[in-house]
Amino acid sequence: MKSFLSLLLASIVMTISVTACSDSASEKDAKDNTESTVEKADNKTDTSDDKTEANKKLVTEFYQAFFGDKDTMSVDKYVSDNIIEHSPILKDGKAYLKDMVRAFYTNPNIEKTKMDIKHIAADGDKVWLMVKDVAPNGKVFARVDIFRVENNKIAEHWVISQAVPKESENKNTMF
Repeated sequence: MKSFLSLLLASIVMTISVTACSDSASEKDAKDNTESTVEKADNKTDTSDDKTEANKKLVTEFYQAFFGDKDTMSVDKYVSDNIIEHSPILKDGKAYLKDMVRAFYTNPNIEKTKMDIKHIAADGDKVWLMVKDVAPNGKVFARVDIFRVENNKIAEHWVISQAVPKESENKNTMF
């Protein structure tokens, strides 16, 4: 009976040892797989972050060229042919946008200026600009322009605009 118990005990110890070694190997494999997944996620994030930064750069360059520099080539350079407009006063399409801005670009009362972009945010293909805009008549507006970028061109646009009041109910600025 003693030898049976010894054999049983030895068998249990061996089973535990083998199982422990297998678990360690499995844990190592799991850890390696997790690290590999994290590396892949980090690489994806880097690529995604790079694309987001490129979209922010494209939009800010367009905004300055289009509104500030009155660059007639900016529409062709930065805007897709079938741009979708969400402003109720604008039509879709690059051709309409080019026709619409012709009067803006040729108006001598509207001078070239450095655009006052106060905030910029992006999430993937969407870029938000908060801009302090001074109209030719001197009226100040807080504007939020939202752009969607596709294939390195602006493919969609939204705008929200509010006149900055002379007085406020609080001490905060709109920017």
